[in-house]
Amino acid sequence: MNLGNDLGFLPLTGTELHCLRGCAQGQSDQKIGEDLELTAGEVASVLNVVMLKLRVPNRLAGLAKAGRLGLFDQVNA
Repeated sequence: MNLGNDLGFLPLTGTELHCLRGCAQGQSDQKIGEDLELTAGEVASVLNVVMLKLRVPNRLAGLAKAGRLGLFDQVNA
């Protein structure tokens, strides 16, 4: 069973994209969480799932891959 897609990553939810955008903007997990009514720990967990879905080892690599894939364009400003 193939759970991926042709782009080499699993699709991200709206919450995951919001957290990723906040991370790209240099926001703390706490600040991102305030916007989404999540704790900083929950945001960290969401971002860990994002890194797994993007198949990267850390946030920096995740941000770079997300930028290359145009994922930030999918988030409403």
